[in-house]
Amino acid sequence: MTEIVKVPDYTASPRQTLFHTSTAFERFYGGAAGGGKTAALVAEAVTRCLEYDHYAAYLFRRTYEDTKKTLMREIDKQCRAYIKDGNMIFRSQEKGYYFTATESWIYLCYYNHEDDFNHYQGSEIHMLGIDELTQFYESWYDNLVGRVRSDDPDKPLTVFAAGNPGGVGHGWVKTRFIDAAPPEQIIYDKRPYVKRDGSIDYIETTRMFIPATLEDHPSASFRQSYMRSLLTMADPKKREAYLYGNWDLFAGQAFSEWRRHLHVVEPFNIPDHWPRWMAYDYGRGTYAGAVWLARDPISQRIYLYREYYASGKGPRIQAREMKQLEQSNEQLPVRLADPSLWKHIANADDGKTIADRFTEEGINFTPANNDRLQGVTAVHEALSLAPDGLPYLQVFSNCVHFIRTLPSLVVDTKRPEDVDTTGEDHLYDALRYGLVNERKATVEDSMPQSDPGLFSDGGYYG
Repeated sequence: MTEIVKVPDYTASPRQTLFHTSTAFERFYGGAAGGGKTAALVAEAVTRCLEYDHYAAYLFRRTYEDTKKTLMREIDKQCRAYIKDGNMIFRSQEKGYYFTATESWIYLCYYNHEDDFNHYQGSEIHMLGIDELTQFYESWYDNLVGRVRSDDPDKPLTVFAAGNPGGVGHGWVKTRFIDAAPPEQIIYDKRPYVKRDGSIDYIETTRMFIPATLEDHPSASFRQSYMRSLLTMADPKKREAYLYGNWDLFAGQAFSEWRRHLHVVEPFNIPDHWPRWMAYDYGRGTYAGAVWLARDPISQRIYLYREYYASGKGPRIQAREMKQLEQSNEQLPVRLADPSLWKHIANADDGKTIADRFTEEGINFTPANNDRLQGVTAVHEALSLAPDGLPYLQVFSNCVHFIRTLPSLVVDTKRPEDVDTTGEDHLYDALRYGLVNERKATVEDSMPQSDPGLFSDGGYYG
């Protein structure tokens, strides 16, 4: 009697079933650790390659080593008998599994550096699957989604992703999937595009977030043993993030003291006599960020009341845009910037630095103290609570990029006392310049000795 082989060898939980059956183009299954996310990704890829001829499923992790340790291991687990019978063949040159009956492929892929996209630039991806999406930058995700295509209307095109809170992509994943709508609800967006004749048409895009919990894992023994491991963790913040998939509190968060309801306030008119200053972090190919700060001389509280955030613009344009944001009578005796502005030549023809270009546009910067550890300490102090129960630093609600990026920053795994510089840290850098460098006598005289180093500079968005 021939043994019936189940392929994939996988039984979906109700949440995993929703992940498989939703009609959304983008589906993100994420949250708590141990919810069976990798298993769901692999099962979807295997099922599609069995059902459709010449189908191409691309499964990604950050590194190929991660891909082999997780995705390849899960494929071997779900398809062991099928592989043993020669129906699925791993081909090392293509780094993928070939399905002999359908001539379909599951490719095992990685994306750890910007130029890794060159491997996939010409690919035709039918199913894009990304495990641990929060380890990816949004631009990398967009690059890969742009390769999901086919001229065969019978081939289903879908983006599947999975991940936990934390990582360099935490902020954009939270914005795109978690904050956009309640869980398990499809988000509908109409995106305009210009047709050849100049008319505008619209395409509807859809996405959905399916929350994962440890209870979603089909194995009772796995749930029990992994629950024991998670409850053993000493750090309560990590424990909560891993157990419950808390997207507002995640493992590795650089500034876990951030609380939106405390740190964000509605804008108000700042009195003219309050000291003001600004600080700036240069970027052209990447983002440039600046923050404007004011200090209440009574409470000594600092208010971040304006931000500037832009990319792809030279120093002259940035300077003009920043000036346009400021009031004509605004007094800013101190403007601080990264010392590299005085080292980098803006134009080889005249030998002038980036700082020179800003000076020509009427913005005179002072080199900031760029000590990173002093900076991170100053930001932690500013985010801490004063005796009145409110933080020493509060941010106007219209500074949307600062509010979005600061809570999403993660610690540097190689230097855990610092912030990971590969994240979206430009406005944070501007803030730390301001807090470390702007130490006026009135502040130091009035602040308690236990609160050293509070306060400095400023920025915009555009």
